[in-house]
Amino acid sequence: MFFEINKSVLIALNSLTNYKIIEKLIFIFSDLPIFFIPIFLIYMWIKYSLEKKEKEKKYLLLIFYSIIIAIILTIIIQNIIHIDRPENYLEKSWKLILKHLPDASFPSDHASVSFSFLFALFFSNYKKVWYFIFPIFIIMILSRVIAWIHWPFDVIVWIFIGFIWSFFTFHFLKKIKLVKNTNLFIIKIMKYIKL
Repeated sequence: MFFEINKSVLIALNSLTNYKIIEKLIFIFSDLPIFFIPIFLIYMWIKYSLEKKEKEKKYLLLIFYSIIIAIILTIIIQNIIHIDRPENYLEKSWKLILKHLPDASFPSDHASVSFSFLFALFFSNYKKVWYFIFPIFIIMILSRVIAWIHWPFDVIVWIFIGFIWSFFTFHFLKKIKLVKNTNLFIIKIMKYIKL
């Protein structure tokens, strides 16, 4: 039953590729938005360095930690649980848009990273950026399902995981003395090299 629901939603979403404009947008949105994350972190770090705002850099580091935790968790789960990508179930009547995909479907790297980033933005009060990037990341995740890169539940599960890890980072991890000292050390080193 679980597989059938997953498959039905996937086929319904893939049928949107009958519209040429959606097919073209999938090429752009299935990967490109994820590059906003490093651009944002680097830009804001440089901005805060120039403005000498050390406190704000601590929030950037917490956002970074939230993403790193999500990546580590994703890698661990990919080595324990193997779920084939939807392309293995593709029939002639359905459309595969992107080719040469990696092996593991679950969990979705893009969903885990993007949603841990999004919730970390929210918890660190970058609300304007959150409102701007949220719909773009939703389109990215939907594009990856429409293109048969992921099953719908691969993505849904990781929206919740992204929230949990960001919440954990911003409500518990930031209070740990080791994390505070690490942040101070990183900020001091970066300041020494003029960043």
